[in-house]
Amino acid sequence: MQCEFARQFFDMLSAIMAEQKVPREFSDGKLIYRAEAELLEKIEQYPKANVSKLSKILNVTKSAVTQISIKLLDKGLIETYRDPKNKKEKYFCLTDAGLKARKESDNLNSIAASRLCQYLRGLTDDEKNAILEFMRIMGKYLPMCAFNCQCDIGGKLCSACAIKKGV
Repeated sequence: MQCEFARQFFDMLSAIMAEQKVPREFSDGKLIYRAEAELLEKIEQYPKANVSKLSKILNVTKSAVTQISIKLLDKGLIETYRDPKNKKEKYFCLTDAGLKARKESDNLNSIAASRLCQYLRGLTDDEKNAILEFMRIMGKYLPMCAFNCQCDIGGKLCSACAIKKGV
């Protein structure tokens, strides 16, 4: 069973990493990557944030914010403006299309969060604590990205490996 936990955990991490590289198509046909959606969210939350501030908020380089913002500008999701009091700094605001994409993204996230919360509410406190402890322990071993079965040391297989090996 321990091998199945680890396999599922690393499969989930791989899926998360892969998902970040695949854009999501929104109703207007625009493809938006996760990093772009995150920048849209922060631009909406912090309308007076320049590139430097956005990079700190997102914990990425200024270059990354600049590159993503260029893509969002090209897609018509944001516009740039300058504050009349500080013409050196560039700021961003969402266009109508950007606001629509943010709303769709929020709706998708709300649906997913609602489903997850519904599942978690059905768990006992012991089950929740076991999951949290597992996540804390696994976090200690990252950035390990694969798990090689070690359950057959001593000649005893976990049930997942026994099934896989036909034992």
